Amino acid sequence: MRVEVDPQRCRGHARCLTIAPNAFEFLDLEDRAVTSQDGIALEGEDLIRRAEQECPERAIKIDDLKDA
Repeated sequence: MRVEVDPQRCRGHARCLTIAPNAFEFLDLEDRAVTSQDGIALEGEDLIRRAEQECPERAIKIDDLKDA
């Protein structure tokens, strides 16, 4: 699973950090979140997907990386 936060869309609501704190980090100077690739493995897939759904700006994108 690959998780990205679109820097153009993220507005720093930080809901993702509340839901999956190990998978996201907050950049104070830029007032936005980024993914923590090491932390994604610590959070369950359900929490990552919930963070995606709860993002008011729809800035979180998930790529399942499954072969077609």
